[in-house]
Amino acid sequence: MDLEQLKREWKNPSAHNGVLQAKIWDNRAGEYEKKEIPNEKDDPFLKFLWKKAEPDADMQVLDIGCGAGLYTIALAGRVKKAVGLDVSSRMIESAKRRADDLGIANAEFGVQDWSKTDAQRCGFQNGFDIVFAHMTPAVCDYHTFDQMNACSKKYCFMAKPVRRRDAVQDGAFAAVGIDTQGKQMDDTVLNSFTYLWLKGYTPEVVKIDEVWSAKRSVEEMTAWCTDRAGVYKNLTAEEKNRIRNYVESVSEEGMVNEVVRTSIVTIYWHV
Repeated sequence: MDLEQLKREWKNPSAHNGVLQAKIWDNRAGEYEKKEIPNEKDDPFLKFLWKKAEPDADMQVLDIGCGAGLYTIALAGRVKKAVGLDVSSRMIESAKRRADDLGIANAEFGVQDWSKTDAQRCGFQNGFDIVFAHMTPAVCDYHTFDQMNACSKKYCFMAKPVRRRDAVQDGAFAAVGIDTQGKQMDDTVLNSFTYLWLKGYTPEVVKIDEVWSAKRSVEEMTAWCTDRAGVYKNLTAEEKNRIRNYVESVSEEGMVNEVVRTSIVTIYWHV
């Protein structure tokens, strides 16, 4: 395989559905706004980033798919400037509020669909010492990964879930014939490594295993599963009802307990 072949084959239709992705993550903004700011002592991703990149006051950082800005803010205290971008306007509003509340003056946030980004045209090419994408669907195909790499002049980090099993969501997807999500996540890591290897880099890979759990109402879980399924196919009214029926079948007293088991792979490379 060469880069041209990889470019032809590494595609992900969900990367180019920015309107639906914005809706999905707008609905989760309130949840993420309540999360604590991570730190390099307790957070495995930041601990690894600190070890490899040693962020300092002369550096500029780009956080792709920053969500509510938790990691952008975590880096802002150690660098010259931290920029966070996300397709969700409500996530960006949350990030700005959090930065203002904490008195963080060197964190900048903007709404941007990464699938439509041209690093050179927007002035990002080779513009950041550290570029990272942490647990975001924004980087998921050749174009989005290539543009991520183009923005860095030193260090890059991408963290992705692999071998992921979402107990309720997987069941809802199966009810409407979707079985490609897990493969796409796994392929993103494999294709990213291939891209870097063909570019002449020697990427480093680390893995941790995690289990997450959360309770949501039937309405919230149905909306989440329906919107997520809509990234992969256009759902009929009957299919939407099938998702609702499935979610109701696994609920207790109007609540659904979602358990996610996943490995998280972080790829690091030096541009």
